[in-house]
Amino acid sequence: MARYAIREIRHQGAEPSPRLPVTSAEIDPCEHFDALLNASFDGFVVVDARGTVLKVNKAYVRIAGLSEEEIVNRNMAALVKKGVLKHSVSLEVIKRRIPITMMHTYPNGHTALVTGTPVFDEDGQLVLVIVNVRDITQLNKLRERLGQEAVAGDPNGSIFLSAEYADLPTFNLVIHSDKVKRCLWAALRVAKYDSPVLILGESGVGKGRFARLIHDASPQREGPFVHLNCGAIPEPLVESELFGYERGAFTGALTSGKAGQFELAQNGTIFLDEIGELSLNLQVKLLNVIEEKRVQRLGGRHSIAINARLIAATNRDLKAMVAGGKFREDLYFRLNVVPLRIPPLRERPDDIPVMITTLIESLGRKYGVRKRFAPEVLHALSNYHYPGNVRELENILERLVILSDAEEIQAVHLSLCAFEAARRELPVDTNFVSGLSDMRNMFEAHVLRQALDQCRTMRETAAKLDISVPTLWRKLRKHNLKVARAVME
Repeated sequence: MARYAIREIRHQGAEPSPRLPVTSAEIDPCEHFDALLNASFDGFVVVDARGTVLKVNKAYVRIAGLSEEEIVNRNMAALVKKGVLKHSVSLEVIKRRIPITMMHTYPNGHTALVTGTPVFDEDGQLVLVIVNVRDITQLNKLRERLGQEAVAGDPNGSIFLSAEYADLPTFNLVIHSDKVKRCLWAALRVAKYDSPVLILGESGVGKGRFARLIHDASPQREGPFVHLNCGAIPEPLVESELFGYERGAFTGALTSGKAGQFELAQNGTIFLDEIGELSLNLQVKLLNVIEEKRVQRLGGRHSIAINARLIAATNRDLKAMVAGGKFREDLYFRLNVVPLRIPPLRERPDDIPVMITTLIESLGRKYGVRKRFAPEVLHALSNYHYPGNVRELENILERLVILSDAEEIQAVHLSLCAFEAARRELPVDTNFVSGLSDMRNMFEAHVLRQALDQCRTMRETAAKLDISVPTLWRKLRKHNLKVARAVME
């Protein structure tokens, strides 16, 4: 046990005065770090940014059934590879840079709730991961409740992952705000069942990533994942792409015929993106496929049984389209069994700084460079409203990484991307707008006009804005923007 120095007062020829209580000013906690750690009933593990274990306390040794020699100065990745540990929360924290909690069962049979918390320096660099290990072996009720939930939020902004989801190859989403945690929880819950899922959200919010996550967490994960963008294919070809065709079904058809996307998704998942772009005629046929679970190729005489999980997505208001007679009500209710709305980036500003840090590190590994942001740049990027959502943020960051010639990205580098140009040229007078909604609309109209001036065709304009042609038309109608005949072609 640590001994604290006691200050005594002695007078000439007098008895020693009684010992005074130790004051907080006389104790340096840093000098007694081991004593503080070992006094805890919970286990503690301190890991550096590369995953090497620096220190463990006695409680961890007791809970894990491992000696200090087996784990201290060893890398967590190596310990997992050798089978000493089944999972490592610290490796997940290093990868995602957010607090994460996992359930862990050690070789000695102890079950623990393990929470990893990242520690950053003043420059935002990860330096340590502090892992708290709470033994819940005897807490059966708590263990059962946690075991039933795939994901749950906590007051500190971390997430809980059960071990079965920790190794998902597509679990690369930035999960920080409560809104996205709820989306993640719902996605993993519905993944267990084969009911249709309707993913709603603006362009660029990550609907495709959530669709892939649902597939990877589902019983159909070993089957194919087939993605079809209904708005990117000319309408006459959508039917043949969805349902396939037999030989001679139409002029130009392959002599061997062709399987449709539903057939290709057999025993897997079919993801129909931009489903709001389907014509009413195709909506009827799609409804029949969903209800009968059978598909008939164009020109074919026999139907084919289909076993594929359907996920649909759209950035349109299907309920309003139903009211306007542009989308079938029966199909809407068939698709809307489990709706999953992904919030736009402007509704979850807390995610933006975490997302920027995660993406810039990923881009650094991709291009073999190391970049960091000046504080004013990070502030500007964090307070931008991103009409293009996550896709726009990714594009801006990739442009900055590629085009900036210095290790630190400064304000002057923002001129290299459309982000700064749009902010500088946008004619917004806050005295004449009623709120953020008006400002967003003015900005969107300005960007559309600018893109139309720079591009020769609608397809080129849509590609520049990273949206589909039908989406571009809707936005032009929304803002009452006229298009020159030359651009329409």
